[in-house]
Amino acid sequence: MTNSQKLDCSGLVCPMPVAKTKRKLLEMNKGDILEVVGDFAEAGENIKRYIQKHSDNLLEFTLEGENYQIKIEKA
Repeated sequence: MTNSQKLDCSGLVCPMPVAKTKRKLLEMNKGDILEVVGDFAEAGENIKRYIQKHSDNLLEFTLEGENYQIKIEKA
């Protein structure tokens, strides 16, 4: 069964959103979905780059102004 979790990084600036995303993914099982939201566009871009460099799957990346939403599948 796929588990879905949400991580709210609103109000946080780098490197905290990336660190929190990394920590949360380490706690999850393969196939689980993590949705990360926040309000600092640069952090969203950094999370996206981190996922692309590592083995997890970037399912969705949305950026509207400073707000981002990212869906990641744990690989």
